[in-house]
Amino acid sequence: MHEQDVIERNFKEYMEIAEYSMSKGKYNAAVILYYKALVEICDGELLKRVNKIGTNHTERFILLEKYAPELYAVASRLFRFYRDSYNKEITETIAKLVKKEVEHAQRIRTIG
Repeated sequence: MHEQDVIERNFKEYMEIAEYSMSKGKYNAAVILYYKALVEICDGELLKRVNKIGTNHTERFILLEKYAPELYAVASRLFRFYRDSYNKEITETIAKLVKKEVEHAQRIRTIG
C-alpha cells in the first residue's frame, strides 16, 4: 500500500475513534486520537511537499515550521493538550477545542 494511502486510512481511523470517545465522554482518549489524526494530516502534507516525514515530534515540528508553517501553528498550539492528556484530566471544553483545530488543519492542507 502507498504511504499516502496508509496516512489517509490512519487519519480516518483516528477521527472515527476520537468521535466515538467524545460521544462516551472519554475526553483524554479523544484528545490523544485527535492529535494523532493531526499528525497524519501533517505527515501527509510533508510527504507531498518535501517527500519526507518526521520520525518523532521534534523532527516533525522542525519540518513543519520550515515547509508547512500553517500546520506547524496548529500542531504546536495543540501539543500541550496532547501531553497533558497523559497525566491530567482533559475537560470537554478542551477536547472540543482540539477537535475544532484538527478540523481546521484538515481544511487548510493542500488537498483534502
